[in-house]
Order: sequence, then C-alpha cells, then structure tokens
Amino acid sequence: RPRVQRNRHAHQAWQAQLPTLVDRYLAWKHNGSGELAGDHVFHVDVIGVFQYERHVNVIQKADESANEALLRVGLLGCSPSQPRIAIRLECLELYHQIRRRQSSFSLQAMVKVLCALQNIMYSQHLRSQFSATFDIYLNILRFVHTLLKRALGRDGPAWKLRGACPACAFEVRQPDEPPLSPARLHSMDGNQSAKRLDGSGSADSRLFHSDYFIPHAEVERFKDDVRDRPGEAAREKRVTTCTDNWTAAKAVEENQIQVFEQTGIFLMACRHGFVECIAEMKRSGELYVTRQFVIRALTSLIARNMD
Repeated sequence: RPRVQRNRHAHQAWQAQLPTLVDRYLAWKHNGSGELAGDHVFHVDVIGVFQYERHVNVIQKADESANEALLRVGLLGCSPSQPRIAIRLECLELYHQIRRRQSSFSLQAMVKVLCALQNIMYSQHLRSQFSATFDIYLNILRFVHTLLKRALGRDGPAWKLRGACPACAFEVRQPDEPPLSPARLHSMDGNQSAKRLDGSGSADSRLFHSDYFIPHAEVERFKDDVRDRPGEAAREKRVTTCTDNWTAAKAVEENQIQVFEQTGIFLMACRHGFVECIAEMKRSGELYVTRQFVIRALTSLIARNMD
C-alpha cells in the first residue's frame, strides 16, 4: 500500500482508541499498574530508560485493545493493533520534558542515547517506532489538557484573547484610580521564514489542532473585502531600481510566492509577552488580510478601549 494509505489507516485506528487510551493513562497516572487478570497473553519487547526487556508477558482482557492492556502496566505500543515493541511511559515523559526545555534535542539523538545506555545497536526502525509512539503519547496529553481546559471553561480561541494574560484580563483597580487609556496594548508582526512548499508533506494528512492557531477558513472570509485591502495604485508604486533594470530579479519576485503553500505566520501578543493568537499566511497578499482579521477578532471579543 502507498505510504499515504498506511499513514491514514494508522491515524484512524489510533483516533478510534484515543478516548479509552486517555482513561487508561489517567488510571495508571493516579493508581499505578492495574490488575493483571485477563483472558489472553501476548508478548512485547519493552524499551525503558536503562533497560531493554525481551518477550515481556502482557495480560489482555477480552474487551480491551492491546494498547489498553499495555497502558494498564505503564507501557505504550508502537502500533495501534498488534504492537511488537512497547515503550515505558516514564521514558516517553523523560523525552517530553527534555524537548520542552531543549527543543533541538532530536528523536534520533534520544534513541541513540537509549541504545547506548542499554548496550544495543542503533537502527533506523527504532527511531521510527519511538517517533510513532511519542506522537500518540503527545496526543494523549493534549486530549487530557483539552478535557481540563473544558472543565475550567478555558477552551476555544476566545479564551486566549480574553484571558491568556492575567495582567491584561483580570484588572485590579483602586476605587480612586482612573481607568487606563488605552486599556490594553497588543503588538502584531508577520514572519516569512516559516515557508512550506506547495504539495510538501502530502503523505501525512494529519492536522495539528491548537487554540492558538486561527483556522484558515476564518481568515479567508476577509480575502475579498475590497474596502480593507490596499489600493492597486499604491501596490504598483512599490517598485525598485533592481527589478526595473534586472529582469531575472523581477521574475524571481513574481514567481517565488507561487511555489509556496504557506509563506509565513502572523502572531499577536500582549505587552507582557503572552501569545494570544497565530495565523498562517497562505499564498501571496494575505499578510494584510491576516492582520485585518486579527484586529477584528480582537475588537469583537474584547469590549475594551484600545488603540
């Protein structure tokens, strides 16, 4: 099967199990390893921080998947249906915390460290299996955080704009203190370094969902708003001597955007440095559209005096 189909089927299988995997993870997190009674026994090789165990027995109940049985004993498999290798949750959490403090520490480096500690030879398939398991582990953590934010009433993009910064959102004012004008200060800026070629990453159709990112469909609603777009006359005046006299430079300027699906990102933060929203800039000419959407979203969600 093509790689696209393999990735899609694996993603669908993992997503079908995710709610029950979250329940098993929370049970293990709070209560430790669960009961060992079951109807079936299967074997996996277990990767830990300091130990590599072969043919470990895992007891599986009749009404649970293989990864549910693994999570009961603090393991997570590399495959959604028939895992042959499992990784201890402590090992995955160790790498998670390392990446949060040092994002440049790669998966390959982590797997090579584990191989050195356990005196086994590194191979590429170990890196691929660790990567697949770590992705699912992050999905479980994101699911838990989503449930927590929903219970606290802090879910959705509106919360990021209303309450991401405690100093801006939760104002404490003395009785005789005059109100600030403007009440809130925000800064916005675009970045054209985060480019993505059109058609790249087609083998993996998964989408990363986050409260920070504004959906592209929402930004697209302002694309044809002529009143908010700069005039064509002003756009035609932005020429340089280089592009007038050098045809090659002009050709690059006209065609460089067409090869990119994403030309950068646009970010808004409050004056205390808290990021409030991020939007991806698609194709050309959307920097202005993205800025207009962010401003409108902010003014519609926050009934405050601002400049």
